[in-house]
Parts: sequence; structure tokens; C-alpha cells
Amino acid sequence: MVVKKIKNPKKSASKAGRIGGLLDYILNPESKNENEKCVYAGSRGFLTDSPQSQKAEMLALSQEAVRSKDTVNHYVISWQAGEQPSHQQIDEAVDLFLDELGLNDHQTVYGLHADTDNLHLHLVINRVHPESLKVIKPNKGFDIEAAHKAIARIEHAQGWHREPHGRYQVLENGELGREHIDTALDAARKQRQPDQVTRDREQRTGEKSAQRLAIEDGAAIIQSATDWQTFHRQLAEKGIRYEKKGSGAMLFVGEVAIKPSSVDRAASLPHLQKRLGPYQPPIDRLNIVERGPEPIQAAQPDWERFIKDRQAHYTARNAATLALRKRQDAERKQLATQQKTKRETILTGSWKGKGDLLNAMRSVLAAEQAAEKAGLKEGHQQASKQLRQQYRPFPDYEEWLRQQQQQQPEQADVWRYRHTEPQRIQGDTHEPPTPRDIRAYTARMTGRQVHYFRKENAGQIAEQGGAVSFVDKGREIDIHDWRNRDCVLAALQLSAQKWGDFRINGNPEYKAMCVELAAEHGFKINNPELQTGIENERQRLQQARAQAVQKETVPQPVHERGRGR
Repeated sequence: MVVKKIKNPKKSASKAGRIGGLLDYILNPESKNENEKCVYAGSRGFLTDSPQSQKAEMLALSQEAVRSKDTVNHYVISWQAGEQPSHQQIDEAVDLFLDELGLNDHQTVYGLHADTDNLHLHLVINRVHPESLKVIKPNKGFDIEAAHKAIARIEHAQGWHREPHGRYQVLENGELGREHIDTALDAARKQRQPDQVTRDREQRTGEKSAQRLAIEDGAAIIQSATDWQTFHRQLAEKGIRYEKKGSGAMLFVGEVAIKPSSVDRAASLPHLQKRLGPYQPPIDRLNIVERGPEPIQAAQPDWERFIKDRQAHYTARNAATLALRKRQDAERKQLATQQKTKRETILTGSWKGKGDLLNAMRSVLAAEQAAEKAGLKEGHQQASKQLRQQYRPFPDYEEWLRQQQQQQPEQADVWRYRHTEPQRIQGDTHEPPTPRDIRAYTARMTGRQVHYFRKENAGQIAEQGGAVSFVDKGREIDIHDWRNRDCVLAALQLSAQKWGDFRINGNPEYKAMCVELAAEHGFKINNPELQTGIENERQRLQQARAQAVQKETVPQPVHERGRGR
């Protein structure tokens, strides 16, 4: 697991803007990124339950701290690829995190987001204590250190894989301990990965980041460097350069700047100067190898064509945007010149004794020209909107693969499930996939498969192709949006239509959801290991229904029946 503290990107923002923006993003991330969504949310320390009321509560408490401009901390906890925490585990993780930071009683809003292979949890915590109204500094200001301790406790309590360079771990005696610095350094060098944001970008594009290229090709050169000139020359052979910037230094892969410490701890300027002496720039002109885009893994299908299509798309968009800006600048200048000429023509000359008429003329002319400016601005805004519609964001690699009608659609699934197992329903026979009417979903043939989309997303299907909920492949159905209970129910209904009975494969959380739906709707799931769970859930539902019926039929006491008359 990884934890990060997200700094306030706009320190001049008001408390209302800061709190409102954070809570809106946590609960509705699709407003900023259509591919991201909140799959589970919760809160602590509030008197009310609705998001709007909790936002008002947090702002009201924050306003009590008149000397503090920003009273909230924003943290992000990420699980490794393929790890799927349950809702109960999310709540437990929040409890452990708040306890380690000493913020148990504080207002907290959290949301689990899904937009990559790595699930991540956003937490917003109000540091104002609800009773003392003091602004608390977690762990005396060293809150990120306490956050790393919390991560170690969560990993230990819930059995998650530990990061190779994690700061803390739970020892056999139950206490927290730090790994030996040398051991941690060796592990970090062997296992170092780009940061989470960069890995998310790589997942979307299939392209190695500049940081990954520097780690793979530059770290060994940094560790073995013996003098500055050899160091510069060896980096140049890999398309990398090292430059002093102010009191520090930066690594460059092409024109992309990278912090040396994100590649290797020994890459910082102070560390290198201790080994190699005072910094020396290259004496001779370096022949820096030019590096093009590189795929994350070998044999990615049609990846070179994807890169060319993406580059062509953004080249065309940038050219169209530049041409539009030049045309709009010329139109603004032309209007300004025309209006100035008109003002000079009408208002020059003698207006002696006609002051009232001059003022009236100025007023009429100002209103007329303001309307002309507003009309031009509205036209420009409409043209910019049309340009954005014409050049929508280029699809991610997986989405692009699904759009290729001539290719095998399985290629997108191979990429999607390269690190995780698919959430799948399997039948005993191969039923040729044909579009069917399934609840609130629209079916669309894609090669030899049928892709099902939410009907409200139907207008985006042709343009984006990335909002697939589940896919009928004939003998199996893959569920992409498996955290959505309505989506899983629709896929199970389709399976019942096709096969009657079937098996399910996937992670424990997905299977648990299928067990609940099977007990509730009578689906016939053949997995032997799930039969006990389905039967127990059926009995629980029957008991709940019986109790509800009994509660409705029990006569109310006389004083209850007569109340309010």
C-alpha cells in the first residue's frame, strides 16, 4: 500500500472553496474525470448524513479556527494492482488511519475511487477538534510519518502486500519497526517504481513514462558513476542528461524533467558531489540519443499504430486550436479598430452647448459597442466549444483497442486483465452472442462479441467506446463494471436467459455480490463452494421478510392507534 498527502493546489482559495471542492470531487469524481468514479463512500464525526449537510458542518467548524486559512488535510491511500478491499475493510482502514494520526473524533469524509488497476481511497480530515476548537497538528506536524505507520498497521491487519520500500512494518511482538536503512535502500533500488500518478498514466496509454525510462536505464549508471564526464556520456547514450539547476539538479529524458531522487536516492546533487567531487558540466558536445515512445511491455497489440493515431489527433487539435486563436485575435483587433474609428467619427467635432446630447450619444454608442463585443465573445465561445467537440480527448489504449472493428476484440481484454483476473460468468455451451434487451442497457455488436452499455451513455458509444459495462463472448460474459450492483444483476439476468445455470469466476467481493443476488433473484449458480453461502443468504432473506410481515400484522396498542386524533 502507498499513502500520499495531497497539498492544497490553491492556497489562496477560501475555506468554502477548499472544502466544497474536495468533498464534491471525492463523492463525484466523474465531474472532473469521466473515467473515474466513487464506488464506496463514508464519513465520521458528523451530526447529519447528507453530503450537503456534512459539507456545511465541516465549513462551520472550520470557520471557528479564525487564525487558520486551511484546516483540512487530504490523503490518498492506494492498494496494489489486483487488491480489492471490501467495504468493511475500507471502514476498518479509515479507523486505523485516524487512530494512528490521533484524529479519531475529527470530521472525516472518504471515498474509494476506481479509474485504474489500483483502487485508491481519498480522505479529507478536518483538523479542528469538534469540542476544543483547536487546530490539531497530527504527530506534532510529522503527519506523513504517522501515515506510513498507519499503512503498516492496515497491511498487517488485513493481509495486503507490503511495498518493498515501505518505511514501517509490524514486528512479531506487534510493535512497529523500521527496516534497516541499507536493506530498504537495496530493496528500493531493485523494486523502485514510478509514483502512483505516473503509473496511472502508463496504464491509460500503455507507454513507458520518462520516469520509468530514467529508472530502468539511468539508475545503474548513477550507482556506478566514477567521474562526471563519463557519467554525462553514459547517460547521453541512453537519451538522458543531468543538469545543475540552482542549488540542485534535474534529470531530463528528452525535454521531460524528472527529480533525480525519484530515480535513485544516490542521484541527488549532494550525493553525487560527495562521490564525484564538485559538479562539472559536459566538456565536449554530447550526442544525446533521441528516444521515441516505448511500450510498457513487449508485444502490445497495434501499439505503434495507437501512438501514431494519438500523435496525429493531438497534432491536428493543436494546429486547429492555434489557427482558431489567431483568427479570434484578429477578429477582436478588427472590432476594436472599427469601434474606435466609429467613436472618433461620431464624437469628434464641436459639441459646445450640446452636453446632454453628447452624453446621450456616448451612452447609446457604449451600449451598442458592448453588445457587439458580447456577440463576438459568444461566437468565439461557441467556436471553441465546437472545436472541443470535434477533438475530444483521445481514447485510452484499452478503449482504442475496443474501437478497432477489424481487430480481435479479445486484445482489449488481454490488456485489461494482464495483472488481474476477470470477473466472469461462464456457461456450459457456446451460445452465439446476439444483442438482447437487458434492463437499462444498450447492446452493440463488436466483431464476434456483444458489448452492453448503460443507456444514458449510448450517445457517447460511437465517439468514445470506453463505457462498456459487460461483454457477451458466447460461452462467457466478462463484467467490466463489476463494482456496480445493477450491472452485475443485468449480466446475471443475461446469463439466465442464455444458459439457465452457470458458474462465476472472480475475486471474493464480486463472488459475494453474486451470492446475494442469486439468493434474492433465484439465479442458479453452479459453484460448489458458493452453495452454502447462497442457502444461508436465502434463509436470512426469508427471515427478514417474515419479520417484516409479522411487524405489519401485529395490532398496534390502543394509545398508539388513537394518537393524533
